[in-house]
Amino acid sequence: MRVRSSSVRMWTFGILAFLAVAIGMYALILYGSPDRLREQPFTTEKGTLPALWYSVLCAHAISAGLALIIGWLQFVKKIRHRFPNIHRMIGYFYSAFIVIGGITGLYLAFYSNGGWSAHLGFAMLSTLWLYTLYRGINSVVMKRDHVEHGKWMIRNYALSCAAISLRLYTGASAGLLGLMDTNETFVVIAWLCWVPNLFIAELINSKHKRLQRPYNSEIRQ
Repeated sequence: MRVRSSSVRMWTFGILAFLAVAIGMYALILYGSPDRLREQPFTTEKGTLPALWYSVLCAHAISAGLALIIGWLQFVKKIRHRFPNIHRMIGYFYSAFIVIGGITGLYLAFYSNGGWSAHLGFAMLSTLWLYTLYRGINSVVMKRDHVEHGKWMIRNYALSCAAISLRLYTGASAGLLGLMDTNETFVVIAWLCWVPNLFIAELINSKHKRLQRPYNSEIRQ
C-alpha cells in the first residue's frame, strides 16, 4: 500500500508539473507581447480598452506564467536537500514573479468578464496570492520557521495553479456544457479556479507531517 501510495503521489506531481509548464508556456507564447494580445478574440470582444490594460496583462501573463513554470521545482526534495542555494535562488525569482503577478492581477480583476462576482473572485485570488507569499517569506526570514514556510508556500503555489484550473474549467464548460460566453461562466469560475485549490493545499498540509524535515537546518543559512 505504501509503494502504491508513493507511486500515486509521484504520478500526480508529474501531471501537475507537466500542466504547469504547458500552461505557463501557453501564457508566455500567447500573451507575451501587447501586439499579440490585440489579435486575440477575447480582447477584441471587450471593445475599446486603455492602452495600459494591454501592458498590464502582458506583464501579468509573463510573471504568472514564469512563476507557474518554476514554482513546482521548490517541492522537489532532491533540490531542497542537495542544492539549497538553488532552492533559495528559485525562491527569489518566484517571489518576484508573484509580486508582479499579484499586483497586476488586482488591476485586471476589475476588467474581467462575469460582472462583480468575477471581479471580486479574481481580486480575492490576487490578494491571497500576495498575502500567502508574504506569510511564507516572513516565516522563513523573520521567524526562521521552515516548517511554516513550507506550508505557506504550498498554499501560495496552489493559488498559482489557479491558472491551470481556470483553463481546465473554461475548456470543460465550453466543450462539455456548450457554455462559450465567459460573461456567464466566469461568475462561478472566478471562484472555482482557486477555492478548491486552497482546500487541497490544506489537506496536504494536514496529512503530510513529513514536510517538516525538508525545511529544517538543511536549508538554513
